[in-house]
This record gives sequence, C-alpha cells and structure tokens, in this order.
Amino acid sequence: MKAFAIWLAIVAVIFGGYALITTMLRDTRQVFVFVDSSLQMKDVWSEVPRELDRIDDREYTEFTLAHGQRQTRTVVSTGSSELTLVGVPPFAPCSFDGIDQYPEAQDADERILITTTDNACSEQVAALTDWTIIELAP
Repeated sequence: MKAFAIWLAIVAVIFGGYALITTMLRDTRQVFVFVDSSLQMKDVWSEVPRELDRIDDREYTEFTLAHGQRQTRTVVSTGSSELTLVGVPPFAPCSFDGIDQYPEAQDADERILITTTDNACSEQVAALTDWTIIELAP
C-alpha cells in the first residue's frame, strides 16, 4: 500500500507539473469587441451586457472594448478579462466607417461587432468580412 501511495504522489506531481507548464505557455488571444451605440440599438440595449458577459467567459483571452456612433468612437477598456459597458446611452445614427482602423482592432486575433438586425448600416456591416457579427434582434 505504501508503494501505491508513493506511485500515486509521483504521478500527481508529474501531471500537475505538466498542466501548470501547459497553462503558462499557452498564448493569450486578443479580442477586439465593438458595440454599436447608435440610436438603432435602443430596443436591444438591455441585451448588450448579457452578450458581453457571454463573450468574456472565454479563457486565455484579453479583450479591448470600444463603442461608437457616427462622430465619436471610444475605447472603453484594453487588456481586460471582463467586458463592461457602463453609462453609454445609444445615440446618433450608425456608422462603422473606420472601426477597423483602431490599433487594437488591427492587432487582435478576433474582431467582434455587436449590432442590431434593425440596422440602417447593413452595407457597412456586410463589408466587415473578417469580423464576427453578433446581431441582436428587437
């Protein structure tokens, strides 16, 4: 029985070490999330936090969160493991021109746009070919 306990301890240390090294060497993915904060999002705005929470459940991922309208685009957080958008009301017409010009978007492994199906900018959304588009339905 003593030999079995020693063998079990050695196996646990070896596998534990392997798991620790694998975890430490794993690359962290960079994800850029852009939330459409135009007036068209008003009907689905309450769903945005739930969608952000679903996205930030990923492991080994750092996020950059930005939001914007036609004139103003703002990076809310960079290098975070949680996505939180507070105090941003939907306002103004939509425009996605230039959202791929953020340095964080260019460096990201994945780019996500959260918008609505009731969108006046559907042509601009269609032009974002290498983005993951999440459309919230009213």
